[in-house]
Amino acid sequence: MRDNTAKKIDVQKLPETTLATTDHHADFFNHKRSEEGEGPWLVSYADLMTLLMGFFALIASFSKPDLKAFEEVKKSAAEKFGGEYSEPYVDVEKRINAAIKASHSEESVTATRGFDGVTVKFDGKTLFNSGEFKVKEDGAAIIHQIVRSIQGEIKGYKVTIEGHTDNVPIAHPIISSNWELSAIRAARIAQIFETDGFSKEQLTIQGWGETKPAAPNVTAEGSALPLNQAKNRRVIIKIYK
Repeated sequence: MRDNTAKKIDVQKLPETTLATTDHHADFFNHKRSEEGEGPWLVSYADLMTLLMGFFALIASFSKPDLKAFEEVKKSAAEKFGGEYSEPYVDVEKRINAAIKASHSEESVTATRGFDGVTVKFDGKTLFNSGEFKVKEDGAAIIHQIVRSIQGEIKGYKVTIEGHTDNVPIAHPIISSNWELSAIRAARIAQIFETDGFSKEQLTIQGWGETKPAAPNVTAEGSALPLNQAKNRRVIIKIYK
């Protein structure tokens, strides 16, 4: 009969090759158990990181950069570290105002600079007759001069054109509302910019109708304010990079 009694193995007496094999197997199984233990944790961690990345990407898509604050930081950094800082659009504003002055239209056309571009405002009578959408020749000439003032940098700019009206209902055989009138007027101005070298991709038109008045169209009692209505019949052109 065989003796099934378990025998104790003296590790110190085992050959070196046996010890090496035993250690190798122990490392292998320990490593395997380690991998099996980390797997679920790594998957959960990766899922969490993916969700966080998606969340912050969504938040960023809704955010609007504060250009004024950004420029203030640039100015402060330049002063602190001895660099040079120049306010944006200063030269562009000067050139556009020079074009407006050359056309003798300072009373009806104004150009102002901001951190996000140069805004050129035309009163309604400068570009269009009442209730019409054909651009006046004198008004078109002013726009041509403005475009020529930035002719060498056209590819670096974008232009947004806004049409605005007063609250007087329109009586026109084709156009049925102030919405349409303001949008068509903006489109006609965009055509001039396109003729002068701007691409369609650089141009945006917006027709606001009477929804964004610069001043109240009527008094609290409902009486018309003709001077304010004249202010509200305007076209605003924003030129920016």
